[in-house]
Amino acid sequence: GSYFANHFIMGGEKFDSTHPEGYLFGENSDLNFLGNRPVVFPYAAPPPQEPVKTLRSLINIRKDTLRLVKCSEEVKTPGEEVSKAKVHYNVEFTFDTDARVAITIYYQATEEFHNGVASYIPRDNSLQSETVHYKRGVCQQFCVPSHTIDPSEWSEEELGFDLDREVYPMVVQAVVDEGEEHTGHCHVLLATFEKHSDGTFCVKPLKQKQVVDGVSYLLQEIYGIENKYNTQDSKVAEDEVSDNSAECVVCLSDVRDTLILPCRHLCLCNTCADTLRSFRALLQIRAMRKKLGPLSPTSFNPIIASQTSDSEEHSSSENIPPGYEVVSLLEALNGPLTPSPA
Repeated sequence: GSYFANHFIMGGEKFDSTHPEGYLFGENSDLNFLGNRPVVFPYAAPPPQEPVKTLRSLINIRKDTLRLVKCSEEVKTPGEEVSKAKVHYNVEFTFDTDARVAITIYYQATEEFHNGVASYIPRDNSLQSETVHYKRGVCQQFCVPSHTIDPSEWSEEELGFDLDREVYPMVVQAVVDEGEEHTGHCHVLLATFEKHSDGTFCVKPLKQKQVVDGVSYLLQEIYGIENKYNTQDSKVAEDEVSDNSAECVVCLSDVRDTLILPCRHLCLCNTCADTLRSFRALLQIRAMRKKLGPLSPTSFNPIIASQTSDSEEHSSSENIPPGYEVVSLLEALNGPLTPSPA
């Protein structure tokens, strides 16, 4: 649809752009899901001065771990030659959960919402896995050897997502399976299939959703939130320090804690963000932890909080609950920072 003009204004000058959405968002594949007409947002917009609220995400599917694994033995139809044997795959991925969870995989499925609960309906009942139940725990592996798929049975258009059809080739739905207070709380990973030149298949994550309290949220990545200096296998050259360090890209001294919207780059400290007001929106993210006492455990257990840049106060001491202290966001997510190279 016509969501973007063919030019933009900057510094009083007019600049033509053949790819205007790229200027605003970079290579953002989510724009491919925009329809050909405006859609009314289904939820009431919060007041502009209201602080951003953090969601309690009980489940997280690590989308980069989603993969197809060939079965140990090829599945052959009776009377079929070995060279024509079809290859079947198992679906595997890693996930974390703070509650008991029930996981089901659907194929060629449509999405429906009833009373704030998301449900997925496959084209027929055979196109889904059994529902597998897991206890709470981190870094758990989903692998059901009895459940196999053969993407070669589907047409080329069924392997990919078509906005007009609104049919998802693969849906991984993880639903909280305990307590009425979490009814309908789920994490959803939507994916498509790709066929390689040698005839094998792989699966590609499309997008992720979080359904909490009857509202569906589309999850987005934050660029620059990882601390690359804290990993032993990630050595960067000196000329790449500015991109990979934890310091604000403007003042080069304070730790970055504010991201720019809509591009979602975490690259500023709150002081510089308050000075540079040339962005559509800014989101400051802070981390807190309980103050350590003489008998406190030494484990690092931060709590993430956020607020919009519209808040008048940016002091690190504001809105800190009693008994908590502010810690660096990058340290909270990646562990203690190591000094940046000189």
